[in-house]
Amino acid sequence: MIGVVEALLLTPNEFVTYLLNGISRGMIIFLVASGLTLIFGLIGLINFAHGAMVALGGYLTIVTVGTTGSFWFGIAAGVLLVAVLGFVLEKTILHRLYDEPLLGFLGTFGIGLVIEQLLSFHFGDQSRSLESPFPGTIDLFGVAYPAHRIFVIVVGVTVALLVGALLSQTRFGLEIHATANKSATAEILGVDSGKVYTATFVLGSAFAALAGGLTAPITSMSPGIGTSYMLMAFLVIIVGGMGSFKGSFLVSMIVGQIMAFGWLFLEPTYVQMSIFVAAMVFILYKPRGFFGKPEVFE
Repeated sequence: MIGVVEALLLTPNEFVTYLLNGISRGMIIFLVASGLTLIFGLIGLINFAHGAMVALGGYLTIVTVGTTGSFWFGIAAGVLLVAVLGFVLEKTILHRLYDEPLLGFLGTFGIGLVIEQLLSFHFGDQSRSLESPFPGTIDLFGVAYPAHRIFVIVVGVTVALLVGALLSQTRFGLEIHATANKSATAEILGVDSGKVYTATFVLGSAFAALAGGLTAPITSMSPGIGTSYMLMAFLVIIVGGMGSFKGSFLVSMIVGQIMAFGWLFLEPTYVQMSIFVAAMVFILYKPRGFFGKPEVFE
């Protein structure tokens, strides 16, 4: 944290650096929020195990990179293994809880606790870090910016475009829309809603793992690190509009900028508190969020 006067007198290069920091942080939040948005928008399940899957994805990436020496193999393994875990959980436990919101909350909360405790038991409470796979910098808008953070931005934009196309231009996207709006009618039209639920939960879990793997070279991983990202992601999907994919993206970018520039004036804890207070005030006046509508997945 620096003084107010110094913060207001940022040089153009410093401004660009903070701006890029906000975008890269916002992309991580978006990846976490996008998985929650998909799962809640279709299934109506608030997945409290999502944060633990972020941490699990990060640890799996670190372990695999340590074994193979390849970041690409590490992040692919982390995403794949967490996706498989999501598949197993959905098929064995979670699909039974979709019509019981309280049981869904308790079930996912318990699963998240189990995952975090297993991580803590195996790795200890000491945080672990991963060396950046792109140790250099890239000149961007006249600023030498860390290459890995640029990679995070590129991945986030790519995911946003691909998922947007998936939801709006593919048969699977149409099946998601149909199942989310009128599952009984979708079944009559030949849509296997069970498969759609499973595929969506697996995709959301994969996004959580991807966020964890991308975060590992930036922030030291600890068993409970996913909780803070999950709470911020919940805020994002509420303010953006429950089930609105573009709302999640927009609000993630806004929150990323507030965190980046807010740290110039306040301690990180107070910045996060300010974000939650502002979000609560916003929701009082606009309960449906920016893009909240009866239908989901804009």
